[in-house]
Amino acid sequence: AVRRIRALPALADVPIILLSAETDRGLWAEALAAGANDFMPKPYHRQELGARISLHLKLASLGRELRQQNDLLNRERYLAGCVQRQLLPKDLNFEGLESAAVYQAQEQVGGDFYEAWDDGAAVNVLMADISGHGASAAMLMAVCKGYIVSLRQSGLAPEEIVGALNTMLCDLLLGGDLDMFVTLVLCRIDRSFPILSVVSAGHVPAYVVGREGLLELPSQGPALGIVPRFDWTARTVPFLPGDTLFLYTDGLTELRSPNGEFFGEARVLELLRPGIAPKDLIGEIIETALPFCKGTLHDDLAMAALRRQNPPAQQP
Repeated sequence: AVRRIRALPALADVPIILLSAETDRGLWAEALAAGANDFMPKPYHRQELGARISLHLKLASLGRELRQQNDLLNRERYLAGCVQRQLLPKDLNFEGLESAAVYQAQEQVGGDFYEAWDDGAAVNVLMADISGHGASAAMLMAVCKGYIVSLRQSGLAPEEIVGALNTMLCDLLLGGDLDMFVTLVLCRIDRSFPILSVVSAGHVPAYVVGREGLLELPSQGPALGIVPRFDWTARTVPFLPGDTLFLYTDGLTELRSPNGEFFGEARVLELLRPGIAPKDLIGEIIETALPFCKGTLHDDLAMAALRRQNPPAQQP
């Protein structure tokens, strides 16, 4: 009877108290496992029964309120995730470049993000990772996005943008209870010359996949929001037609298998091969990483790949 009552959605949480002279405690346990809330032996005391009924009614009411609050919270998280995804670039389609990107938060909202813009002389691409994940990381992500939009309109060089952003974040994060920081890499793909300028602040390495092999571009300084005054220096490397720039966050390498093994950087490097279109490269990494971790993310994850195309042939 208890199992049939519990199978009805309208009665799924109605309190059930069994009154019985049964002395077999194994049967009591079976009844409770089937969904009964309480068990009283006969003969029973009316006042005790009334107190237990009152208690279980209150518990059922609290359970309904908790579920309603949880549903509301999930709805708010879903809407926050929708807003956050709107903050990311709609596409990375820039003349002369073939691009692809992916973003996936561990929860409905997260802290990883990427940004890209064309200032006429170059295409700028940024990949960032807010420490932690969830609502606090998402809020700081939105703040960083606003800072970057304002800074990119000032005509500053990449190292100047990173330095100014660090000053803003130190003013926000230091001196309070916010134990947070931001890692990022900012790349500038020159349009007039086949070069790439990179500034990395505490971020995982960026990579250039070229015909001559794989070039690693490691961090050049601390994460942002930690050291108030630090001067970053941009590193300039060749970026020829056919070369691919690959950016990611550590949520990729920190994916774990069910037995606790990390996906690791070595598996990523095995997939970074020349001659692969950015969309196919991102797809191969996802198709390899998700089965490895059985679809369970342990951190937010973002990736972007941009390949310089050959210049159009001039008409005779």
